[in-house]
Amino acid sequence: MNLAKAFTVPSLLWRLRTTPDQPQDLVDFVFDSKLICPLQVREELLVLADIVGKLRPKVVLEIGTARGGTLCVLSRLADPNATIVSVDLPSGQFGGGYKWFHIPIFKRFPRRGQKLHLLRGDSHGPEMLRAVREVLGQRTLDLLFIDGDHSYDGVKQDFEKYMPLVTQGGMVVLHDIAPHVLESCQVARFWNELKTRYKTQEIIENQQQGWAGIGLVYV
Repeated sequence: MNLAKAFTVPSLLWRLRTTPDQPQDLVDFVFDSKLICPLQVREELLVLADIVGKLRPKVVLEIGTARGGTLCVLSRLADPNATIVSVDLPSGQFGGGYKWFHIPIFKRFPRRGQKLHLLRGDSHGPEMLRAVREVLGQRTLDLLFIDGDHSYDGVKQDFEKYMPLVTQGGMVVLHDIAPHVLESCQVARFWNELKTRYKTQEIIENQQQGWAGIGLVYV
């Protein structure tokens, strides 16, 4: 770990105590923080933050957390008593998972009254699905954010395994739906299929940007 980054951890933890829970403030905060800067387009995340802020989800699952910037935004805009679950694969191909020093930072994301569960492992395996179900108990998801395996089969598996856990009136969010410059990122292919089956919304700042893009599926 870079020492310069290590020394920013205490100041980041302090700022997490004082950052206002408003979409614009939160998005500015995470993009200005190198340790948790999201792999997102700022303008796209801001649109999503506005939507989540109005939804105020009580149960949230994020698949693929990486540096945690998006998890921070989702946590702070969720219901004050929300349950938030992160599933992340260490050394995963897409995003690479988060480092050990991120864990105490992530644990400061939830507000008093919220509960955060950090589950590390493969979202595709039956063990992880069981672990998520155990955390949820009888509850269902209000918001499912999929940003893990970006291969066609990978994103399809995550959607098909976890979408049944989403409540009626809830939302599934997919990242990297824009046509990608990397052939290994095939979320756009699966997204085009979803658009024929569900009510959806696209958040893409520039159709020529070659990455990112956020897709919403209304359940």
